[in-house]
Amino acid sequence: MRSHVCQADSTCGRPPRFQARLEAVNGAQPVRQNAEACVCHLADLVQAMTAWARGHHLAEGRLTVLAIDPPTSGSCRPDPGDQDRPEMLGLAFGTIQLTE
Repeated sequence: MRSHVCQADSTCGRPPRFQARLEAVNGAQPVRQNAEACVCHLADLVQAMTAWARGHHLAEGRLTVLAIDPPTSGSCRPDPGDQDRPEMLGLAFGTIQLTE
């Protein structure tokens, strides 16, 4: 997948403006997934990530949506797949509690 483009649609080349961060528990194991989307695909990304969590029967989870700065040429922004970063780079403007 190309870095710093919308990840919600493989044909979209727009820069991401939002990051969705899923944090949940599968038994005793923590589960974290991150993905970025452009404004046109944010709803698709949120729907896909919540459906994925339900399909994997994840409990005690939440999906936080952050507004992020657009990448700049030569940006050194951390990879959104970096699961060990506890900090959130952006403005969290919505959280969805995951339930089964």
